[in-house]
Amino acid sequence: MVHPSTKRRPAKRHLGLLLAGGILMALWPAAARSQGVTFNQTHLTLYTGSGRHEFTVDVAESATQVNLGLRYRHSIDPDGGLLIVQSIAAPVIMQVSNEGISLPMDLLFLASDGTVREVHPWVPPDSSDPIVSTAPVAAALELKGGTITRYGILPGDRVIGGGLGAGPISVVPGKSHNC
Repeated sequence: MVHPSTKRRPAKRHLGLLLAGGILMALWPAAARSQGVTFNQTHLTLYTGSGRHEFTVDVAESATQVNLGLRYRHSIDPDGGLLIVQSIAAPVIMQVSNEGISLPMDLLFLASDGTVREVHPWVPPDSSDPIVSTAPVAAALELKGGTITRYGILPGDRVIGGGLGAGPISVVPGKSHNC
């Protein structure tokens, strides 16, 4: 005869595995933070037809930071974002993926002199389709969704700072963002 508690064990085990999996998924952002990934910040000035606009953005300087990007963030400040500097000396075709990002964002591809080459407004969240620049560029700037529309950003506008244009690569003193 089979003991009654033996019949329930597989169901309990299955439920336990599901619960453990759910907890791991919920803790994944905390796990990323515990990896010690931090982003330096820099000041950028964007010059558009509507005027001068100041930003303080995180800078992705390593492959780990580029891959992490804006993932696990619950918001982007109106004057914040992420600057991904690929190659100022030798521009390349850039590909940006927002898979795993839960926020709509705007994307700018930038030349080494800070000239906006391409604008991609309202990139939908968590899309598996990468956005690829149509020509070699030095950097990509990810901004809060709606920023392109709010400031009327167009190809030909300029970004100064973060090593682009005449702006130095300057780190905001005492500013970093943990992710």
